[in-house]
Amino acid sequence: MRRPPRNFLRNKKQEWEEYRSEVTAFELKNLLPVL
Repeated sequence: MRRPPRNFLRNKKQEWEEYRSEVTAFELKNLLPVL
């Protein structure tokens, strides 16, 4: 079984960081007025 390249995991981590920041901005914009 081949191990995934190291930069693959790094890219996934970067994608996850970007996803989290986008979700945070979405939540702030759409959920804060509800609170």
